[in-house]
Amino acid sequence: MKKILCIAVLILLTVSVSAQIVRSTETKKPAPAKSKPVAKPPAVKPPEPPKPIVIPTPEFINQPYYYDSVNNNLIKLESTNGQLVTKKKTLGLKGSKQSLVMPDPSSKIRFKAKNSITFIIKTSGDVIDLTTYIKLYKFISADEKREVNISTKEGMLNDKENQKGKSINFSVKMISPDNYMVQFSDALEAGEYGFVWVKNLELKESTVFAFGIDWKNSD
Repeated sequence: MKKILCIAVLILLTVSVSAQIVRSTETKKPAPAKSKPVAKPPAVKPPEPPKPIVIPTPEFINQPYYYDSVNNNLIKLESTNGQLVTKKKTLGLKGSKQSLVMPDPSSKIRFKAKNSITFIIKTSGDVIDLTTYIKLYKFISADEKREVNISTKEGMLNDKENQKGKSINFSVKMISPDNYMVQFSDALEAGEYGFVWVKNLELKESTVFAFGIDWKNSD
């Protein structure tokens, strides 16, 4: 009987020790490593929008300026006097022609090849349609002067003399109150040009804002 009791005690002690070893092993297990927080990439600032280009304002009203879009500045045109000349052919039988004549065969203000050519005009504020107030003419150079026919009256006989110069069409865009941009749908040819206010064409002498172009066609 004593042997049985001894064996039972030994079994209980073995089981108790094994349980303690298991609990001790579980207690000594290393804690799981804490995950490091992922660093957020630095915020990227969006690029600043391009600043709008402010076109300069002409110093004088009713005077066209060439607009240099590359340097964003205005270039003053040549201001010269134009003489209104009326010529009758064969005592009027071949009609008459009225011409605007400027001295010198070419303008001192000249422009080289550009992708486009535009002008800026500042008005006094009472202009509704600028194209009816100002004209641009292409002049013909001959005999040390520049000339363009602005009106022709037919006579009883035919006049075979060629037309000198021509009127150039343009469009107008308002860029700010009283300030307008003059643009051309077709490239201007090489030659001599001049802006004239229509109301001044009734005078014998008027101011012409002249310039010259030194290329055959704009590129």
